[in-house]
Amino acid sequence: MEYWYTATSDVHEHVTSLVEAISEEQEDRTDGNLRHLRLYGNMDAAGLLSHQYSRATSRSNRHRVTLNIIQSMCDTLTAKIAKNQPKGTFLTSGGSWGMQQKAKLLDKFVEGQFYATGLYEIAPRAFLDACVFGTGAIKIYESDSEIKAERVFPNEILVDDQEAVHGDPRQLFQVKYINKDVLEAMFPEHVKAIRNAPRPEASKGYENATEQVVCIEAWHLPSTKDSGDGRHVICVDGATLLDEGYERSRFPFVFIRWTERLLGFYGQGLAEQLTGIQVEINKLLKNIQDQMHLAKPKVFVEAGSKISKAHINNETWGVVEYSGTPPQFYVPKTVSGEIFSHLDRLFSRAYEISGVSELAAQSKKPVGLESGVALREFQDIETERFMIVAQAYERLFIQAAEIMVDIAREVSERGESYEVITHGDKFIERIKWSEIDLKKDQYVMKIYPTSLLPSTPAAKLQKVIEMFQSGMLTQEETRRLLDYPDLEAINTLATAAQDDAHMLIDDMLNKGIYHTPEPYSDLTLGIKLTQSAYLRAKINKAPEKRLKLLRRFMQESMEIMAAMQQAAQGSMPGAPAEQAGPIDPSATPQMAPEMVGPGGPEQLEPPTEPLGPGAEVAMPAEPGLPM
Repeated sequence: MEYWYTATSDVHEHVTSLVEAISEEQEDRTDGNLRHLRLYGNMDAAGLLSHQYSRATSRSNRHRVTLNIIQSMCDTLTAKIAKNQPKGTFLTSGGSWGMQQKAKLLDKFVEGQFYATGLYEIAPRAFLDACVFGTGAIKIYESDSEIKAERVFPNEILVDDQEAVHGDPRQLFQVKYINKDVLEAMFPEHVKAIRNAPRPEASKGYENATEQVVCIEAWHLPSTKDSGDGRHVICVDGATLLDEGYERSRFPFVFIRWTERLLGFYGQGLAEQLTGIQVEINKLLKNIQDQMHLAKPKVFVEAGSKISKAHINNETWGVVEYSGTPPQFYVPKTVSGEIFSHLDRLFSRAYEISGVSELAAQSKKPVGLESGVALREFQDIETERFMIVAQAYERLFIQAAEIMVDIAREVSERGESYEVITHGDKFIERIKWSEIDLKKDQYVMKIYPTSLLPSTPAAKLQKVIEMFQSGMLTQEETRRLLDYPDLEAINTLATAAQDDAHMLIDDMLNKGIYHTPEPYSDLTLGIKLTQSAYLRAKINKAPEKRLKLLRRFMQESMEIMAAMQQAAQGSMPGAPAEQAGPIDPSATPQMAPEMVGPGGPEQLEPPTEPLGPGAEVAMPAEPGLPM
């Protein structure tokens, strides 16, 4: 009988027996993971248990002659692909202004959750697992109303091969060794059962030191939305610690695979693809080592000849007295050149299979590629080889964000407040899930990678020249950057006026905070950007109170510009002040009639008290819209 239909008192027996049966069926996979661990780590590990691995690590200082191409390839690709930190963006489909603002908050919420859980540090480890073992896994779960993320060793994950023949199992198990004290703190009502649970099998002298037990966590996805057969169980041998329903349509894991197999759940790793070549290389190296050690000089002395062996030594000058046949000194040939040629062919073949260039593994650039354009083109060509796995790495973050949103929604539905701290460019912001609360069918998530390109000095200098040729930089800025190509510093200064205008617009439109325009700002640019933001907000049905703030900002900006123009005309040499005359309407930006109103700009009533920068407009709040 399936365990998800079993009574709570007996469910641990069904789960334990099912896990044992699956483990026996997948012994070959366990042996393969052990073999790939040995090849990558260059160690003679006895098994995949912690004490077996630690003993092999302590013995790994034995000197070996080796060319570990598996470790070199896996580490190179992890550094190459997992260096990116993908970020998600949520897009609404035909959403109103309020939904779009919630989607922006959801962007910040997920980004803050990535940093809070350390996902950017955990994901590269999972990617390395995919390279070595074929499959990498990250578990995302809730603990004390907080979202947590941890890397899961691939051998802990078990699925039924028959059920997962097409890669989509309905049940999944995690088998993990956990400290008894931790389990007792998590399930204090089962302290006796946890203490009586058998310890993992260990070697002599080690079983007295361990306080761990084998803990099994099982999930069964619901067959349909209303079937009610979803189940989540945590148990040890002899007791059920947790038994509850499970309503999500996905497991609390995100997986990444180096190569998808045609059938089955588990992927194929780069280590498996290179195992044959690595084993052959190891044999050749052992053969070369033995021959090098045996190739020692010999002296042939004919029997019966009168030669004093004491005269045969390593002195620079010496006299060897002999009668009869003289001694012959022979230095045997060490290793045939064909062996080294075969070794080089295997080494090159390994790079061809993996798609990694030897230059990338050695962090070198091709000879003759000096310009930034050439380097970027070379990197694009090399990256295309790993486009599929790079996209899989980005999907990992999409799936992680979806699980995090599900957990935040579940915590909020229980009546608990859930919030996350997100780090902006200039501030730290607390975002509560209650301020977002978008339904699953109200948004679509997209992912985009972030990188630090161009990163090399040559590429940066080439970028400087391209920006100068396109008119984005002046000669003075170009000369400065040629000495020290800090593009970020120049771009920050160049876009300061736009950043200032966008900050003011964001405060007025999204927070209801009014900022009085300053004559030191780029008022022309500010009016232009504010007008565009106004029209977009009007199309998206933004509240009238927020639109009024934008209209007031543009009106006051135009007044400041008119006053500055009047003052400039009045201070011209030889021109009387009274000759300043009226202001040319074409010299100041014009607002659309619908933005001003039929009575003109003066009908916008100013507040009774002046508002300084950062002051909040006192207006009655609308239901569901924060001021």
